[in-house]
Amino acid sequence: MQLKAILILTILLISKNLYSQENNREKIFFTSDSLSFIHLFSNQKFGFISYKGDSPLSYYNDKNQIKGHIDGPYFIINEFGSGEYSIQNKKIQLNFIKPKHPIDSISIKESENLTDSIKIKISFKSYVNSKNNDGIGIGSTIKSKDSLININTMFESFTTFGVKKNELPLKLTINEKYDLEIVSDKNHNITLFVNDFKKFTTDNIENKVFELNTLTEQTNE
Repeated sequence: MQLKAILILTILLISKNLYSQENNREKIFFTSDSLSFIHLFSNQKFGFISYKGDSPLSYYNDKNQIKGHIDGPYFIINEFGSGEYSIQNKKIQLNFIKPKHPIDSISIKESENLTDSIKIKISFKSYVNSKNNDGIGIGSTIKSKDSLININTMFESFTTFGVKKNELPLKLTINEKYDLEIVSDKNHNITLFVNDFKKFTTDNIENKVFELNTLTEQTNE
């Protein structure tokens, strides 16, 4: 089941991010054999994915157009992970870090509420590709420490609920891994940015070093 999920995630990352990327926070490089892809983010973080045999580039021409009709191509994942990178002496060092959870950052907007309850909206968006929210957060669980709140987002990427002010502070756990506390007695519009590369991690993946002159940067031309 996990392999199927990785394959689906791969297709989403490649088809909606690598070839139609509109997010200027990252740069994407691939190796000379087109089997390894490195996504570099502005905060020295990276995402990495490599394949066995064919890679998605095998199905695109030099204009980034699909060669003929493909009904859900599958690619064999070799390694998948994320971490922090550094560049020295024209080499890029990838240091893999096993994440505790896939949430990279959080945005909270508050508004006044004069009633005895506050409204809370929790949304999930992709950190890697903020314009692509398909499937991000679907089936996420949100539970309070006292078990009074027990929500599954089902087929949506967000949920809304109310909380009495006298029940604050409210301690929540997202997907059994990410802790979130609501303290303020104002309405909350919360966005959790999910890093696709942190959803799955290859066990015992080793750190890597690449010569920059052996990598090709993906462009949108």
